[in-house]
Amino acid sequence: MILQIFNYTIDLKKKWFEFRLKMAIREANRNARLFNKKYMVVVFSGKPLVYQKSQVKGLIKRRVFFKKGVKIEHIEKRAYYTTT
Repeated sequence: MILQIFNYTIDLKKKWFEFRLKMAIREANRNARLFNKKYMVVVFSGKPLVYQKSQVKGLIKRRVFFKKGVKIEHIEKRAYYTTT
């Protein structure tokens, strides 16, 4: 019984993450069409968030979330989604 509840909660967390990821991808596409800029969906602290590419460059430059030596190419490779 406890194992079934545990599996159910894990499944809910997975579904919730997938839903948030889908909403973030929609938001990135909408913003890219509206503002004509590149956007990417990156996971920070377990949540998929939408960032403009230039914002991520600024965060790298100021070393807010990233260590020294991290480049925008590394972030683009690990991003879940990047608009064109």
